[in-house]
Amino acid sequence: MKKVKLVIALLVGIAFFVSCDSRTQQDLEGVITNPTYVKNVKPIIDAKCVSCHSQSGQGNYPDLDTYQNVVDAQNGTNSNKLLCSILSSSCTSDRMPKSDAPLSSGSITTITNWINNNYPEQ
Repeated sequence: MKKVKLVIALLVGIAFFVSCDSRTQQDLEGVITNPTYVKNVKPIIDAKCVSCHSQSGQGNYPDLDTYQNVVDAQNGTNSNKLLCSILSSSCTSDRMPKSDAPLSSGSITTITNWINNNYPEQ
């Protein structure tokens, strides 16, 4: 009987610690429904884009190293160019990032949600 009580107490303790995770299900899945540039989009851009798309980048590409540059890449003269390039849909350019694996579906959805929410910065 003592072993059963010990097992039950152990399971309750484990369940308690697992339930204390402050991340939401969307965070765990990698999709953020209300992303901001600073918290959610910039880390994706920094990890996947700025090695080429910056002043110190590898080529003659548009800079994506500031908030305004990223907004302009999506909403500027080449409207929807950023998302179109990431999705490699009806763009004239190649899929981005060109020399790396495509962005995860969670990252793409996060960027799409950020655009659909009018580019919140913080």
